[in-house]
Amino acid sequence: MRPEPIELTVTGRLVEAGADFLYLLERGYDRRVALDLVTGRWSLSRLERLALYRCVFDSATSAARRRKLVRQIPERLAIDGFNVLSTVQAALIGDVLVKATDGFVRDLSATVRKVRVTPILVSALSLTLLYLAKAEPREVLIVFDAQVSKSGELAGAARGLMASLSLNGSALTSRRADACLSSLSSSYVIATSDSVVVDRAPKVMDLGGKIAAIVAGEKVINLGALISAKVAEVAEAFAERASEADEEDGDKGA
Repeated sequence: MRPEPIELTVTGRLVEAGADFLYLLERGYDRRVALDLVTGRWSLSRLERLALYRCVFDSATSAARRRKLVRQIPERLAIDGFNVLSTVQAALIGDVLVKATDGFVRDLSATVRKVRVTPILVSALSLTLLYLAKAEPREVLIVFDAQVSKSGELAGAARGLMASLSLNGSALTSRRADACLSSLSSSYVIATSDSVVVDRAPKVMDLGGKIAAIVAGEKVINLGALISAKVAEVAEAFAERASEADEEDGDKGA
């Protein structure tokens, strides 16, 4: 049975909450503490809370990650298997996806689905490899989390598909997939949107987001841009008020 698509309504309330969250992060608050405060203040749902958690980062972090982004398929690419396929799968299902302040597109499936090897995930794998085969990279390596049931079978299916597409590379499982990808990052561009992996790697690619935008571009909401614009609007309003107050003080002094 095909899963029900995840829907998120972007309201003014959610954008305001996102602006508050970003403000607190810029002030140095811990992410969890800041998100708890904002969740309580704006009575956010579980899905809205996850959207902000996966979408909003302080300006320094966002800028640092954007500088690492590689737009084109590189010669050597190591793929965070379940991370990338989860995003592509979400696009195939018709889930809403959010583009974050750091430029990465992320899914919200953690609210309703566990990571499992299913027919639709295999379809996401096929689509991803077809996309890569057209670019003809020199080498592709896919790393799957060994703790996910049937990950070994999925890695085997990936190797078979790669061979049939004349795509040079392999697929493997690792009990410490994040650490494995980090160790590969000196030789490969890493395809992932996982914040921990992104922060450790010198060069990264949002492969899942790129494919998702092709499959279901209408489902990608640039929530990061909406929140950043709201913050800029509030900052401008404060600046205008401060300027008006200064002028009034000047008039009184005269």
